[in-house]
Amino acid sequence: MLLFWLLDLVPLGTRESLRSAEQVAEHDPDEAPTAVPADRAGAQRELHRIERAAPTRPPESRDPEPDPPAPGPARPVPESACNDVSAFGRCAGNVATVCAGDQLVTSDCAANGRRCAVTREGARCLERTALDCDFDDAPSCDGDALRHCVDGRWQVVDCGKRLGRCDPGSPARCVGTQTPRTGAGDALEERCDGADQDRDGRIDEGLVCDKIALVAFVAGTQPADFAAQLERELATLQRLYAPLVFEWVKTVPIAGAAAFNPDALEEIAVQLARAESRFEREALRAQLSPAAASVEQDPDADPGLDFYIPVLFVEAIATQPPSAGVSTLPNASCGGVRISDRPAPPEGLVVVSAERRRETLAHELGHYLGLCHTHDEITAYGVDATSLPECAVTGDGLCDTPWDPGPEQCALLDGCGTLCASAPAAPDTSNVMSYYMPCRTGLSAQQLAIVERGLALRRGWFRCLNPARCPCTIGAQPACPAAMSCQPTARGGAAACLIDGASLPGAPCDDGSDCSLGAICLGAGAKQRARCARPCHDGCTCADVGLPFRVCAEDLAPESAPEPGP
Repeated sequence: MLLFWLLDLVPLGTRESLRSAEQVAEHDPDEAPTAVPADRAGAQRELHRIERAAPTRPPESRDPEPDPPAPGPARPVPESACNDVSAFGRCAGNVATVCAGDQLVTSDCAANGRRCAVTREGARCLERTALDCDFDDAPSCDGDALRHCVDGRWQVVDCGKRLGRCDPGSPARCVGTQTPRTGAGDALEERCDGADQDRDGRIDEGLVCDKIALVAFVAGTQPADFAAQLERELATLQRLYAPLVFEWVKTVPIAGAAAFNPDALEEIAVQLARAESRFEREALRAQLSPAAASVEQDPDADPGLDFYIPVLFVEAIATQPPSAGVSTLPNASCGGVRISDRPAPPEGLVVVSAERRRETLAHELGHYLGLCHTHDEITAYGVDATSLPECAVTGDGLCDTPWDPGPEQCALLDGCGTLCASAPAAPDTSNVMSYYMPCRTGLSAQQLAIVERGLALRRGWFRCLNPARCPCTIGAQPACPAAMSCQPTARGGAAACLIDGASLPGAPCDDGSDCSLGAICLGAGAKQRARCARPCHDGCTCADVGLPFRVCAEDLAPESAPEPGP
């Protein structure tokens, strides 16, 4: 009988980069199988998106922007003092220059000891680190680890976690990967569109057509016309995201600086995503007084919400150049593809500044629900093009959004056309997830499908934002909400539902936070790297490994596993 043990969720904040594929988990092979403590406190910050700010105007006097111009003759858009600088901006040495509205904004990064780098959000001033790189630095392979430049920093993608390998070709990239897709391909998931996707005889059942609660958290002084601002924001969301319906359910003033620091995004997201939660309030009542859980609640007391999207309104976002909005991605995924190996918390947050544009909130909400920029290139994240259509693994990962090289390469023309350095490119400038600011008015059908999938995931995760409130039993079906797995969290204690990692079943893992699709991380000795293995289920060969449950033998040695038994 093979003996294995569960690998814990070690503090990840101290891990400067992912371990190479050759590294081995070294443990005492005679140690008894046990669940060891999980530690989410050190988890690296969830990937987030930032949008450039519009020119400064008093928030209480800001009027809705006019509709984009109707198509007309192709001529350059007059950009006043911006000349040929777009909202994406550019770096000239360590000086970042962007067009915010019709004003040219210049930031001397070097004056604050920073450097200018071209990121997915455009030109930005970044702190200097040992991982600095330039946009055009070539990727390389270190074993099965792909090292590539993302947002001005070297990032490592472990191709082995996707059951692939790193090909040192030109350019280097992951190949043979098996990246799970979510969103547009989920044909049997019910959506709010009057059809019966899951074929159960019911149409739009469950929560899919319920109004989506938005909670407005306001930092600093609340503008005199804030209620009117919320109504204008809501009208834009209803138009762009139809048939989904949103509603502002609460406005909550909060203490603290009116200027938001993006480095605090994860910390603030955890606080605000739980602040109005019914699940947190019920657990707190029971914790303070166990008898209180069975006592009838004051009918006038606020019971909290079953689900909501937290939106933080601030006067400014502390970036150089200034930003209009920032938001988190659902578990480091956009366009239906996971774009990072790094762990990400289930909490999410949308932040918008007083200098936002009319569609900034809609843009950031798109990221919160799983959309990439149209000018993003997901092949940079190690997604292989051999197992899916090329349009599904390039650009923003969707096949109904035209290729968009981005405003750095495409000049916006009068009438919202473009003139791109890449001749065949004809980006959709009306797409809300683009950076063609004056023209953004809509989303594609596949983008809306991704949004509905992201919303369903966020709803499911909501009751499990605090793992202590979401116990589970390893091997039970279903144990956890979609895209969460039942993981050991305490030595000898209960397991809990935690957000999925990047490693597929059968792939190498460093600890429990790496695994997904119900798999747990099992170590197997000093000379064999740990692997993600699923508890035994129909369709796999069950193996007894000395734990309270059996696991799939195919996941422990996928290249040599026996055929599944009857």
